[in-house]
Amino acid sequence: MLIVLDLNVNDAEALLRHCKEHQPNSDDFREDARVREALETLETALDNAMRSSPGNGESKEAIAPRLLEAAAELFGDEALAINWLSLPLRILGQKRPVDLPVQDAIALIRRLENGYGA
Repeated sequence: MLIVLDLNVNDAEALLRHCKEHQPNSDDFREDARVREALETLETALDNAMRSSPGNGESKEAIAPRLLEAAAELFGDEALAINWLSLPLRILGQKRPVDLPVQDAIALIRRLENGYGA
């Protein structure tokens, strides 16, 4: 699932702190585990987004055209696509999508387009 948040730096920092500090404590340990995992995922995404600034990603020329096109279709914006392709992802063992074989990276994008988890 792709969720786009439009946060200013202060709000992003506050949300990041909450993700790091919050410990779910309901009576349902399974629910607590799901919430904890979701918070960890959000924390990683926020941390990556805050550490990367526009223009720090791969150059457009260094990305295979088919891969860039597929990512731009997913994100609706070429700059966002380049940034995402350049970020290490937990699901990829902290590898960047741009470092995968092109077919594997495009397959990941297709799964995201169809609502399947990476």
